[in-house]
Amino acid sequence: MTKDLSLRNVVADDLPIFFEFQLDPEANRMATFTSKDPTGRQAFDTHWEKIMAAERVITKTIVVDGKVVGSV
Repeated sequence: MTKDLSLRNVVADDLPIFFEFQLDPEANRMATFTSKDPTGRQAFDTHWEKIMAAERVITKTIVVDGKVVGSV
């Protein structure tokens, strides 16, 4: 059972973790929107730079029991 679930603002240190999630074939199969090349780090970084710079976009990191498990 999960002891602690929280949402917090996305920080730059989360991005390498999110990129690793993007590399998971099963995650890509289930995702509604995917990158043409999930292994393309530059495209990933460019995408997240735009997201994090957008004033009207709210991004959160999902943390379970102290471990980053996703984003919303």
